[in-house]
Amino acid sequence: MIIDELETEGFKSYKEMTVFKSFGNNLNAITGNNGSGKSNILDSICFVLGLSNTNLSRVSRVSRVSRVSNLLNLLNLSRVNIFF
Repeated sequence: MIIDELETEGFKSYKEMTVFKSFGNNLNAITGNNGSGKSNILDSICFVLGLSNTNLSRVSRVSRVSRVSNLLNLLNLSRVNIFF
């Protein structure tokens, strides 16, 4: 399977709705400055697929995964969608 699109909202550092597109068929690299949320992209993929990830296991409370300042925050929810 190849990921076509990843949407995340309220998940860790992605407070606002963020859409990642243009995943390649072979190899993909996520680059950026320290603290820019690179590892949170992989964490969101693992989260939506139900895979355990060491970064998520260090989160002691669901409220630390959720970072939204609107209705989702009031409900203490995060949203991640993945499209193949």
